[in-house]
Amino acid sequence: MNDRCNPGTKWKKSTGVITILMAVALPALLAIVGLAIDSARAYGVKANLSAAVDAASLAAARAVSNGEAAATRAANKFFAANFPAGYFGSTPGQPSVSFSYTAEGHISINVSATANMPTTFLRIVGMDEMDISSIAQTIRRPVDLSFVVDNTTSLTAAAGVDVTQDVIDRSKDFVGYFGEFFDRIALVKYALGAEVPVGFNSARGFSKITVERAIDAFEFGSSSSPHFTNASEGMWRAIDAITTANEPASLRVIVFFTDGAPNTFASSFSFNGGVPDRVGAIRSTGASSGTPYGLWEADKVAKPIASPWEYRDNRGTSLADALAGFPRYYNAHDPDASDFLVINPSHPRRPVPDYNRSRDSARDLYKKINRISRNLPEDMAEYARQNGIFVLTLGLGSNLTQPTGPDDERGEEMLMRMANDPRMAEIPSLASDFRPDEPQGIYCHAVDKDALAPCFADMLAVIIRLTI
Repeated sequence: MNDRCNPGTKWKKSTGVITILMAVALPALLAIVGLAIDSARAYGVKANLSAAVDAASLAAARAVSNGEAAATRAANKFFAANFPAGYFGSTPGQPSVSFSYTAEGHISINVSATANMPTTFLRIVGMDEMDISSIAQTIRRPVDLSFVVDNTTSLTAAAGVDVTQDVIDRSKDFVGYFGEFFDRIALVKYALGAEVPVGFNSARGFSKITVERAIDAFEFGSSSSPHFTNASEGMWRAIDAITTANEPASLRVIVFFTDGAPNTFASSFSFNGGVPDRVGAIRSTGASSGTPYGLWEADKVAKPIASPWEYRDNRGTSLADALAGFPRYYNAHDPDASDFLVINPSHPRRPVPDYNRSRDSARDLYKKINRISRNLPEDMAEYARQNGIFVLTLGLGSNLTQPTGPDDERGEEMLMRMANDPRMAEIPSLASDFRPDEPQGIYCHAVDKDALAPCFADMLAVIIRLTI
């Protein structure tokens, strides 16, 4: 019988051909399958390696203020936490960390790492392992920081507890996280007036020990010699330090700390009875009423100005009788500062018409002083933000959540406005005050002294995030 007429013979021949083709194609098919499987494993290793390298680079940027060795340790720690040995059977190498510096003080942190992954199916074609690598770079910008700290007497008895040492200790801890060789810090302390015990260096860097000693020298007054809250003077000093600094950093920040709402402001005042004009601070206290007093030096934390400007008790002429009126502009430091901050015209939140002794009572004067004391720091913070300066605010204690002053306002609302905290957009009473086109900071409320450290940590986290 002819093979062409035998179907069984044809099948046998076809089967033989298929077997030969399969034998020839099988290694290629296995290689393709192996490549797909091992490539998927390699992709997973690569993704995790990249995430670990990115985390290491960011950690190094946060820690580099304490030196390259500290940054390298932080990088190794975060790399190990994010890429454990044995991931998909791979073995990571020790990450390489290097640093480079620019003339502007920027620090580039470069982190690279490799991982060796043994293959599975690709071993068939002689590929026993795959080497995977990743690299990341983070640039840590230097920062110019004005650190403003409340030195008022209320801190000696906040909620019945003296928290002054806690404020000192946490302030020193906060300063310790910045780099002495590339960041700069100006320290401002304020109460009835404000001082700058440590200003910005002309070159980059600062002395931690100098700042720490100045913090140790904070002065908080006493019940017999109380210090009141002139927040605007502290803000003015902070802004002045930053805007007049030589070779400013690309990132400029004000951190403003207080435990209460302001009740004091400074300017150049005119008086009746032939008393010469004088720059000084007048206060109202934070209660709903009281007797306004003055004057104190604007450039000292708590230094009274002597007679004939000593309107600080019920003896002789009272401040309500002596004061001729308010200046039109904030002019404690520049009598021609008409382009800076307006005091008298109708304020969008707290209108303050000028004081007229023949028309107004001491109660009216009290209310106007308190309103100006709250208007000015908010307006100054807005001025700072409009000039590219970030404002972060930290409030301590329950007073900030309680209605105070003649208008029953909460101090924390003022601090949120100063920071331009984006959370305001979700609060009906504050939503219209949020400025999305200006630098956005944060407000942190420390309910007690134990919450100070976490709040300072929040401040630091925001600043470090802005530097990288």
